[in-house]
Amino acid sequence: MLGKEIQQILTLYFPWLRKLIGPLLILMGLILSGIITGRNFFSSIFPIKFIRKQNEVSSFLLGFFFSLAFCPTMFVLFFGTLIPLSLSSNYGYLFPTFFSIGTALPIVILMFIISYLGLNGALLKKSRKIGKSIQRIAGVLLILIGLYDTSLYWL
Repeated sequence: MLGKEIQQILTLYFPWLRKLIGPLLILMGLILSGIITGRNFFSSIFPIKFIRKQNEVSSFLLGFFFSLAFCPTMFVLFFGTLIPLSLSSNYGYLFPTFFSIGTALPIVILMFIISYLGLNGALLKKSRKIGKSIQRIAGVLLILIGLYDTSLYWL
């Protein structure tokens, strides 16, 4: 029952959240493509000195903001879909556990394979060489997707 009520309340916010995704994609694309440099932009907005002074709080905040930065979709999936679903199910307390295992397991398996095959150094050197160009291409794609998404939901 509680899950259905939360889902109905969150449904009211989805149009506004949907309108924010386009500009956020454009901002992430500008940062990834190198048009906006991260150090100057984030230091003016985000109180990094506050995070460095705290111990437990800094670990939590760093993990929280990295998780939002790397995959904002997971935030919406977890809090918008999984939590209301888990509140409305008898075995709902297991859903977040399986979600976290399912999210982390592919990365753990990939890291194990890379380590087992001894590809650490070679893979790291190759990834550094092509990483900048892939990052810029991804930035341009995010800008284009953000422009499309913004025009779709704002115009």
